[in-house]
Amino acid sequence: MLLLEDDPGVRRSMQLVFQGQGYDVRAFASGEALLGDARAVQAACLIADYALAGKDGISVLSSLRSAGWQGPALLVSAFATPDLERRARQAGFAEIFEKPVKLHLLVDALERARVGQQAPDIPC
Repeated sequence: MLLLEDDPGVRRSMQLVFQGQGYDVRAFASGEALLGDARAVQAACLIADYALAGKDGISVLSSLRSAGWQGPALLVSAFATPDLERRARQAGFAEIFEKPVKLHLLVDALERARVGQQAPDIPC
């Protein structure tokens, strides 16, 4: 799993929750760092914050898709608007969550997205 969140405390909390659910989590503070990881396109799924310095979450997913990555993706934002939701869905995000988000809802949504994409039965 790729986790993109610029707030260190939120990133660590999310990482611990997903690791506790059995996911292999690679966490990044910036879109540039995530896209600079050659293994990123091998990940099974993505959870991305929208508002980041540099590349935002939608730009990161678009870059991954351009590189051929087809995994499920969820977007988290403190700035959810109908326009953002439309753009996120066009980019390929399965669901959009407004901060503060209850992490168990992200876990459930990720499982739904993975099943919907018939992901292999391996941790993200």
